[in-house]
Formats: sequence, C-alpha cells, structure tokens
Amino acid sequence: MKSINLILGVATTIILAALISLGIAAFYPAPTSPSYPSTPTPVPCASGDAACLKANAQADAAARAAQNVFNNEETAYTQAMGVYGRNLFIIANIIGLIVFAAGFFLMFGGVAIAARGVLIGAMLAGLWSIIYGYAAGWGSVNDMFKFFFGLAVAIVVIGGSAWLMQRHAKGGHA
Repeated sequence: MKSINLILGVATTIILAALISLGIAAFYPAPTSPSYPSTPTPVPCASGDAACLKANAQADAAARAAQNVFNNEETAYTQAMGVYGRNLFIIANIIGLIVFAAGFFLMFGGVAIAARGVLIGAMLAGLWSIIYGYAAGWGSVNDMFKFFFGLAVAIVVIGGSAWLMQRHAKGGHA
C-alpha cells in the first residue's frame, strides 16, 4: 500500500504542478517579444552607379528606421516583462500557499482519505508553485517583497511542519 501512496503522490505532484503552470499561462499569458524586422540588404555597387547608390541609401535608411521601431518595441516588451514577472511571482506564490495549505489541512484536519500520497502530492505541488513564482519573478520583484512572501511561506510550511512533528511526537495520527 505504501508504494501505491508514493506513486499517487508523485503523480499528483506532477499533474497538479503542470495544471497550475497551464492555468497561469492560460489566464495570464506572457507578453510576446517583438520580432526583428527583415530589411533589404545593400548590394555592392559599380563605381558611379547612381541608381544603385541611391537604392543602397534607401535600404540603409529603411534599416535604421526599422531598427528604431524594433528598439522601441523591445523597450516596451522589457517593461511589460518586468510587470509580468512581478505579477507572476504574486500569483504563483498565492496559488502555491493556497494549494499547500489546502493539502495540509485536508491531511491533518481530520478528513479521512485512504491515499495520503495524494494530499502530500498536492502539498508538494503547492511548494513547486512557490518555487516557480520565485524563479520566474526573481528579477522583477524587490527584495522586501520577496522577503515578506518568503516569510509567509516559512510560517505556513515550517510552522505547519513543526506542528505536525509535535502532533506526531505526542502520538497523533500524522
């Protein structure tokens, strides 16, 4: 029976973690990066070929204009990714805390579930979501914000684990 719980726990972790990622991507998609423009390439001109020199000058001007447009789009994209990373950090951490806490309270709140591996898998998926949020939004969130979210995670995870160990030591059904 323990191997079944292990298999169910691992499967639950993978499936729920993937579902969280897909849900975030479906309801809060990342900004799309601009594509680099295709511009005509100047060609070698024969000496004194005014038409060729004029065409190359026009191609060069078009390339510079396209590059300026691309640079502006890239700047806007970088700013949008900063906002996206910050929001993704918040969303993934909140979802992770909720999923972890729900699995924890279902497991130790008296709900009788034969396969505890499923609930442990849910708790691990919640932790994965928190780690994902930190990894994806690390550069977009200031250190104070990361600290306070980390503090909330520590209180829920470490505090819950300490409570669980104390309950187990006293002979509870943990």
